Amino acid sequence: MNLVHSLAVIFGIISIGLFCGRKKLFHEVHIEGFELFLFKVALPCYLFSAILSNDFASLVNLPYVFCYLLSFFSIGLFTALYFFRDHSLSSTCIKILASGYVNTAIYSLPVITFLLGDPKAAVLSNLLQVVIIQSSFLIILSLSQHREQSLPKRLANSLLTPLIILPVISIVLSYYQIKPHFIITTITKNLGNGASSIALFIFGLALSQIHLKKEHFNKTLCFLVFTKNLIHPIIAFLLGKYVFHLEHYWLYSMVISASSPTAFIIYIIAKQFSTDTQLVKLMVAVSSVFSLIFLVFVSQMIA
Repeated sequence: MNLVHSLAVIFGIISIGLFCGRKKLFHEVHIEGFELFLFKVALPCYLFSAILSNDFASLVNLPYVFCYLLSFFSIGLFTALYFFRDHSLSSTCIKILASGYVNTAIYSLPVITFLLGDPKAAVLSNLLQVVIIQSSFLIILSLSQHREQSLPKRLANSLLTPLIILPVISIVLSYYQIKPHFIITTITKNLGNGASSIALFIFGLALSQIHLKKEHFNKTLCFLVFTKNLIHPIIAFLLGKYVFHLEHYWLYSMVISASSPTAFIIYIIAKQFSTDTQLVKLMVAVSSVFSLIFLVFVSQMIA
């Protein structure tokens, strides 16, 4: 499948989800069921199979790891300098996450898979975000607000999920060259088949729920969208190409990841800490629209 065909497939599946959402073919409870199946079954199984099919050394690319983290923290510093003086620590942390924490599960993983034919960069991005970035910010937010739930329990809730546990298990198995029983690999492979398409379909359903108004676009939202959808991918590209000298696959995986929309999990975190909830909800919606526009330019870069 060439690049144009891959891009057509991506937009085609998203459009079907958008159409189904606009026509109200699925109730909200059905959409939640899709999301639960994707996050708790399909994607974990897909990642488990994808990692086992790759050599461990090819999965862990240290220049990519450093580039990914440096681009995130560069965006974080840029956002912090803009907001810290007039906003609380909790609010600044949420805005940093909104401007740099990307939607790997529903967006970058299927897009990287379709455009570049290999999901391992998206797998690595997901692990970096959840294990390092999300955990670090949960610690800061928990310490700043003294929530009733203990910090270890909060971290455990964020890390002990199928989307993290299964990829970690498969990385360990791959590293020690342990082959699971063929029944296990067959089951996970079949459950994971179609995960990328389901993710894009759900992305389309989510887009159909967006109802933006002119008054929503205040100064704060515009800054965050500008930072997320333009500055972040530019920084990622410059770091990847001229500082870390990433190879073609890793470089464009980096750009796709950086240009992905804000992850919905940031809205959940904002809700838990009662900070900037409405702003983050709008940010998820607006960044999703602009990410699709940027995807066309990314595909031209890859071509």
